[in-house]
Amino acid sequence: MILRSGKRKRQASVFATLLMLLVAAWATAAHTVPEYVLFRDRLRLDILEFDSKLDLKPIDLATSDGLRLRSYYFAPEEGKPVIVYFPDRLGDIIHKPRHLTAIAEQGYGLLLTGYRGYGGNPGLPSEAALYADAAALMQRIEIDHLAPDGIIIYGYSMGTGVASYVAALAKPLGLVLEAPFTTFGDAVRQQFAQVPDWLVKTKFDTRSRLSKVTAPILIVAGAKDQITPARFAQRLADMNEDRTSLVVVPDGNHLNLIRKGGGAAVQGFLARLKGVPAGEAENVAFEGGPLVKPSMRAY
Repeated sequence: MILRSGKRKRQASVFATLLMLLVAAWATAAHTVPEYVLFRDRLRLDILEFDSKLDLKPIDLATSDGLRLRSYYFAPEEGKPVIVYFPDRLGDIIHKPRHLTAIAEQGYGLLLTGYRGYGGNPGLPSEAALYADAAALMQRIEIDHLAPDGIIIYGYSMGTGVASYVAALAKPLGLVLEAPFTTFGDAVRQQFAQVPDWLVKTKFDTRSRLSKVTAPILIVAGAKDQITPARFAQRLADMNEDRTSLVVVPDGNHLNLIRKGGGAAVQGFLARLKGVPAGEAENVAFEGGPLVKPSMRAY
């Protein structure tokens, strides 16, 4: 009888141990799956081929952990700022920001940020690493005088999380957020409603940073965006009402915002930063796209 009782205790102990291991494994998997999906489809190879008049120069950044990351830079004309672009989770700096290369052809400078683990760059991406690399890139811009007339921070999708981090620390002339999310956890739950926030390690908490940005802000969202819906953009705009203009493109989704009218909004924002009278700025169109008037919030 005593032997049977001891056997049952050992079996219960083994079962409890296995159960704990299964729970830990599930928690670990759930904790990392969102991050795996976030970075899974990144463009790893260096396939940089621009159909543009820009003579982009490689800029290599030495990181604190010994990596060398390559971005691409086009110098501005005198009196024009440099647009620093942070791309989405794919890391596309070739096709998606073509509207910015067109703007750079008008005299603006342009710096296309290359993330670690993307575009032939070494390393593995993470939220903390992307922040550290972005901060180091800002220092490089200042030390090498790459933007003597200031910078405009621009982020798209995942890049809005990095852009908001930089904009809260630096002193840009302006901040543009295209298809932003409030936090990465909110974006995950937009696709998988049952995932609790505590299981998502990556935060990209733009919501907590926007009130710290002292520069004019433009937020461009799509009314038909199912990935980062316009309600995210509205929440962000509410965090810094006095400095933010929110443009919701009626036919815009996550991929076509610029073509459907967001390009006109970006052009108008840049024009206003240069001090163009409001009436002239509102009449700026881009590639024949429809005019999208900003909200009445101040630029």
